[in-house]
Amino acid sequence: DGDYFLTSLLIKPLLVNQTKKENVKLEFYLNQKKKFIFRKKESEIGGDVCIAHMITLKNREYTVFTNGDAMGKSLQGAGGALVMGVVFNSFIARTKLNLQTQNISPEEWLKECYEELHSIFVSFDGSMMISAIVGMIDNENGLMYYFNAEHPWAVLLRNNKAQFTDQELAIRKIGTVDLDKGVVIKVVQLLPNDVVLIGSDGRDDISLGTDPETGLQIMNED
Repeated sequence: DGDYFLTSLLIKPLLVNQTKKENVKLEFYLNQKKKFIFRKKESEIGGDVCIAHMITLKNREYTVFTNGDAMGKSLQGAGGALVMGVVFNSFIARTKLNLQTQNISPEEWLKECYEELHSIFVSFDGSMMISAIVGMIDNENGLMYYFNAEHPWAVLLRNNKAQFTDQELAIRKIGTVDLDKGVVIKVVQLLPNDVVLIGSDGRDDISLGTDPETGLQIMNED
């Protein structure tokens, strides 16, 4: 539990929501699987990652976000979350300081972000991978750019109707060894009052009860 607690202290400062725009509102809900008590302090660790910042590219302001789920439970998952948090936040920090980086398009920024994340995770030779959606929203016109690396598909809620923004698997998990397929950037035009739901595995499964013949749980995964 002491190791769990020290790991949680390292991860928490990395999972930040530093967005302040009123027209693009981001909310986090994080509930890790491994919960523990250490010296009367309750905490939790796991592989889930939620991070959001604001950056400027070509004099346009963007809300940048990622939701990821590192492979493994407790310490292994937390290790992946720690790596993801450090690399992603470092990439954000360099963007804010480097004027040359700020002079690229959202698509180019996302591709460079993916390549940096992938180069770090692939060095673990398959022992640490992470599924994730990394995206950015133009704070003025609502245009959302993102890539989905084998993460559950994002859901767009518009006029009380829900639909997936993805229709097929485009990229494998970040850190997949021998991955030669390039990153695929997708674009969605968001409208006022649209809601986008992005989450790790399980949030799109509904239990419909138990099959009386087999005793197995009936799940609706769509």
